[in-house]
Amino acid sequence: MDRFGWLQRWRFSFSFAMVKAIVPRYRYDQLMRLGWKVFLPLSLAWVVIVAFLAKFEAFGGAYARWTIGG
Repeated sequence: MDRFGWLQRWRFSFSFAMVKAIVPRYRYDQLMRLGWKVFLPLSLAWVVIVAFLAKFEAFGGAYARWTIGG
């Protein structure tokens, strides 16, 4: 049991260290630019796509009725 716990802690620590080493560090202004220029347009496009699918009952419209609660 102790060996399994040690292995689990080692794997978690190794994974954490690798993510920290590989993922780039963004400055605040880079994060803001990413949010405004990438994530906001993607979110708005996703809202339009879902509204279109709900309006024309794509895929049978089951999810649209479930979301509205009817």
